[in-house]
Amino acid sequence: MAQLTGGQAVVETLRAQGVDTIFGIISTHMMDIYDALYDHRDAIRFISARHEHGAALMADGYARVTGKPGICLTSTGPGAANSMGGMGEAYLASSPVLNLTSTAEEDIYRLGMGATHEVKDQLGMFTSVTQWNSHVGRIDAIPDRIYEAFERFQTRRPRPIEVEIAVDVQFEQADLEIPQYQQRSLPDPDPNDIEQAAQRLLSGKRVAILAGAGVHRSGASGELAALAEELGVPVLTTAEGKGAIPDDHALAVGSHKGIPRGGDMDSDPLQQFLNGLDTLLVVGSSLALSRTKARGWSLPENIIHVDADREAIGKVYDASLSVEGDAKAVLAAVKSAVQGKPAQVEPGFDREVADLKQTIQSHKQETMSNQLKVMEAIRSVTARDAIFTGDVNVATHSAANYLLPVYEPRSYLLSHWGGLGFALPAGAGAKAAYPNRQVVCLTGDGGFQFNMQELGTCVQYGLNQVVMVFNDSAWGVLKQRQTVDYKGRYIGSDLQNPNFARLAESYGANGVQVDNVADMTSALEDALKSDVLTVIEVQTPNGFANLS
Repeated sequence: MAQLTGGQAVVETLRAQGVDTIFGIISTHMMDIYDALYDHRDAIRFISARHEHGAALMADGYARVTGKPGICLTSTGPGAANSMGGMGEAYLASSPVLNLTSTAEEDIYRLGMGATHEVKDQLGMFTSVTQWNSHVGRIDAIPDRIYEAFERFQTRRPRPIEVEIAVDVQFEQADLEIPQYQQRSLPDPDPNDIEQAAQRLLSGKRVAILAGAGVHRSGASGELAALAEELGVPVLTTAEGKGAIPDDHALAVGSHKGIPRGGDMDSDPLQQFLNGLDTLLVVGSSLALSRTKARGWSLPENIIHVDADREAIGKVYDASLSVEGDAKAVLAAVKSAVQGKPAQVEPGFDREVADLKQTIQSHKQETMSNQLKVMEAIRSVTARDAIFTGDVNVATHSAANYLLPVYEPRSYLLSHWGGLGFALPAGAGAKAAYPNRQVVCLTGDGGFQFNMQELGTCVQYGLNQVVMVFNDSAWGVLKQRQTVDYKGRYIGSDLQNPNFARLAESYGANGVQVDNVADMTSALEDALKSDVLTVIEVQTPNGFANLS
């Protein structure tokens, strides 16, 4: 045991759990924690954001690319409230983010006496965007509560956690024991479920696998490819699951696009293929309504649904078999159960899968030729392991999600909740985790302005990603809807924007404006070689689809 202040106990516990990076904003209610961080500057890197929304999203981006918990520090009341959008994003993405915040002094906690930054019910505020949260009113509880957060991240679906610590508890002193890191895992899957899954996969005549973001979370990409190869069946992904299997793998058929609002799915070759399946193994995806059934997805009746959280299974599509467990463990167990056993896949299915890849590519060329040209240009100059972060914008949702090849796990990050402003801070978190990998942020002019102040953070800490702002001077996704569904009755969707290239320069970054694919590609190639963050403003006054 050692005599520590509450602030020192926070930092020592985080160190014991292997934390090497923290995001946040210094505040009057957290000064003792920051003072304790000063003594560990060589072991823990602190990155000061410009807004708590950005700090939470940075922690989220860090968590998604590393698989380790992302840590952010926020302050009582307004600071904590500012982080809610980022915490909600982490919740929907099942990302392990730990938000350590503060409260008023313990003797006036929740008394409504008008303490600085006081909030009526901070724990209640966070309840809707966390798997668990806790108030710490005694110094001896600090190590155990933080340790419990890390334990929960490992033993259940890793959704975010908030722990609030009274400000006076942070400077109290006591003899404390710091719990050390222990490796834990989700419970093993039920052997009966594994056997049933194996039998159904072996007996299916037309079988495929659908992989979601849960494959990334569990580090199961190798197991996914091994099972697909053993069975000789194709793998498609959700947009969030891109990279779970390399897009150039012989059995990878891409991510499913879907067409919302009653569009014609008959022309989509991947949906046509799905219509002909008799068995689908869904692993690591909750099959969220907005991304599946609402976009016209039709899935076979025989669905084997694997997820770490049983509550996520069967909500949108009925599952004929539910398998609760970590994707990595389940896929490995199923592969062992089917290995060497004869499958009943119909003759010629392998040739059909190979032809499907070509058909899908031809369909993309016919229906999205300009968008495909842009994504191919981006891919032509980026590294195989480049990390992409996508905001809620036309370039991401109408192009990159379906047209940008991804080859490595944990290298394509999207806003699961659909909140704007995700890509830039998430990219900063990714770059903090992997400073030697390329990070490319795909954002729009509207979403970029939600967190463009984090350019300052990136420049200050050398988080030198490339930020591609596709500028159509509008809330482009919504203006498209007004064009198609509301007969061009535009209101509230046009934007008056600054010169984003000059804005970048004012922060000490590089900035360039382009208006065609050739110049965009050249600018991107130069930016990837630079040791300074670059904002590439891609002007698309006629819409992204018409960029040429």
